[in-house]
Amino acid sequence: MTEGTEQSLEVEHFEFGTSDPKTAESVTKSVYGDCRQSGRGAEDFTFSFRRTSAGGISLDHVVHTMDMSVDYAGTDGLMFIFVTGGTFGVASNDQEARLRIGDTALYPVGVPVRLAWDRLRAEILSVPPEAVERAAAPGGGGVRFLGTSPVSPAMDRYWRSTVGYVSHQLETPHSPLSSPLARAQTLDLLASAAVKAFPNTTMTADYHPGPGHASPAAVRKAVEFIEANADRPVGLSDIAAAAATSPGALEAAFPLHHGTSPLGYLRRVRLERAHRDLESTDPASGASVPHIATRWGFPQSGAFAAHYHDVYGRPPGHTLHT
Repeated sequence: MTEGTEQSLEVEHFEFGTSDPKTAESVTKSVYGDCRQSGRGAEDFTFSFRRTSAGGISLDHVVHTMDMSVDYAGTDGLMFIFVTGGTFGVASNDQEARLRIGDTALYPVGVPVRLAWDRLRAEILSVPPEAVERAAAPGGGGVRFLGTSPVSPAMDRYWRSTVGYVSHQLETPHSPLSSPLARAQTLDLLASAAVKAFPNTTMTADYHPGPGHASPAAVRKAVEFIEANADRPVGLSDIAAAAATSPGALEAAFPLHHGTSPLGYLRRVRLERAHRDLESTDPASGASVPHIATRWGFPQSGAFAAHYHDVYGRPPGHTLHT
């Protein structure tokens, strides 16, 4: 191999299944670390485990049909769970989350946690803690997560879409994550999304920005303001005031976190709300595409239709009438 040529790393796959609870307990301990487990309802028990991994990223599909309670003294890895069946609870310190189908939560690193589930089906994503620390504080200093659930519905959606993209890349045949460069970029994407989506010390620590700089906490406040006021006539100065920073500082910081300007993000949210209304409105009610578009700040029907088609791949009228 010539110098400078990247060496591919094969994406690894592992799959296991059993109907024996003791064997399932042994496997889960070997995969996720030592813990104290207790369960009931072993009749017709099913356990299946499938892992796909590339470097430090791994995605597990788990089915466990017993009612379980599990105590960890502290996990070494950073893990995120997405519930696809049954119910699931995770509690740490004074934080507790009860998850149902479609919900997501974080296992904090090095913190005692209690898990409880009932006929669980779930996806578990593992990310190296050091990658998240780099994303949170490139110059060092570390990060500590303060809660198990995303900070807002917007960040929940952002996290889900990021994980969905990564899962597809990881599990597709001939995965691009066999490339070290692609894998490193994907890991950075996941780590950055985790820091933005879940409550952590970078959001609450005292921060004294220099001239013209907006802190991550200020950007988060701006996002919350936009989400809560997307149906109101707000501008950049309103958003900056709500975030307690200057318009120029917010304009400079926003693309680093969300890939667009504050007003671009507002436009994105409004388009999503218009899409939601188009999906849920009965056309027999007399509602029209121009009416819904105007409600969400798109008075020019032609421009709205073009923008909608670019994002959703179909005309807005098709969404309304189907």
